[in-house]
Amino acid sequence: MTLSEYKTKIKLDDKIQAEQAKYICYYQYKKNGVTSFSMSDISHWFIDFGYSQINVSRLKSNLTKGKNKSFTISKTNKDLVEFIPIQLENLIQELNVLWNDTETVVSNSELLDEGKFCGKRGYLDKLIKQINHTYKNNCYDACAVLLRRVFEIVLVLSFQKNGIENEITKPDGTHMMLEGITKKAAGNIILKIPKRISDNFDSFRDVGNSSAHNITYIAIRKDIDNISRAYRVMLEELYNKAGLL
Repeated sequence: MTLSEYKTKIKLDDKIQAEQAKYICYYQYKKNGVTSFSMSDISHWFIDFGYSQINVSRLKSNLTKGKNKSFTISKTNKDLVEFIPIQLENLIQELNVLWNDTETVVSNSELLDEGKFCGKRGYLDKLIKQINHTYKNNCYDACAVLLRRVFEIVLVLSFQKNGIENEITKPDGTHMMLEGITKKAAGNIILKIPKRISDNFDSFRDVGNSSAHNITYIAIRKDIDNISRAYRVMLEELYNKAGLL
């Protein structure tokens, strides 16, 4: 978990300075296994978290004295402070769920612009963040399959928005395979997708198909980069057709 994610999740900005120090030290405990803390380190961590320089003496007094104290002076090194055991136990009970998060995907527009393409549909947000995350972490087969999936989704949404979903719907009520949908979309007089975009449809589909179905194929970064610009142009076009932009 990044500093900014942690800071936001626990609403650190809303806490008083002594409470901020407690939560900042707990972050170091979870991330780096630190159990003893120097006031110099705490001062530096405040800056890392985006806060101003602290008054070290005053903060140390607030942390180790009074009925709301969270720390005690280390018995082995008087320059260090340590969590009071019950305070650490309370923090573990309160915050351990953050480290068991199975849903948050860390991404930052590595491939697709989240500022432009997220915030429209929750399921698309999750997929786009996964695309960026897999690209950043060299999981190019996963990235390719996800790109194919989003491509298929926005095509279907475009047909739905324009009232022509029946054109890609089979007699049993399910949608055609992606190959059939792309053929229906290219040259469709209602969608009016520019040829310069529809000419790349097979490339978007093939990259995902190779990663999903070819037993010996392993995608590399270049496979994604080769289609990335055309893909972004396509995505913006279909977002507009689907009424998402």
